[in-house]
Amino acid sequence: MMCKVLIFSCISVAMLVTTAYGASLSSEKMEILPTLIKDLGILEKSKNEIHLELYTPNEIQECSRQTLQCYLEEMVTLKKEIEDEPEIENEVKNALQNIKKNLQRLTDLNPIEGECKICEANDKKNFPDFLQQLTDFLRSMQK
Repeated sequence: MMCKVLIFSCISVAMLVTTAYGASLSSEKMEILPTLIKDLGILEKSKNEIHLELYTPNEIQECSRQTLQCYLEEMVTLKKEIEDEPEIENEVKNALQNIKKNLQRLTDLNPIEGECKICEANDKKNFPDFLQQLTDFLRSMQK
């Protein structure tokens, strides 16, 4: 009986330490990230046709959930802006829809952090720079 309590206690401590110091990415995250990066590559095709400035987070490591949430909010803005634009291909619009869905899934898988600035407190950058920083951020999550 004492052995079971000791084993349970060790497992509990290991879980707490993993939570406190960050666990490696779950398999679901590892499946989402390459898909997101591939879909961002499709958006790249229209980077010269999209003339928007979007809030672009820069607190990458400390606030990954908030960073993902900000990128998700900006993707919603982007979708509204290009919805009725005839020069934007349907493939790009479909990729944008997939990016929104997968960013939401990825956001839900990340733990809530402490104090992180709101999305609107970040600098606005043009669409190509926004796209590059999002891609770089997702690649850094793969490592």
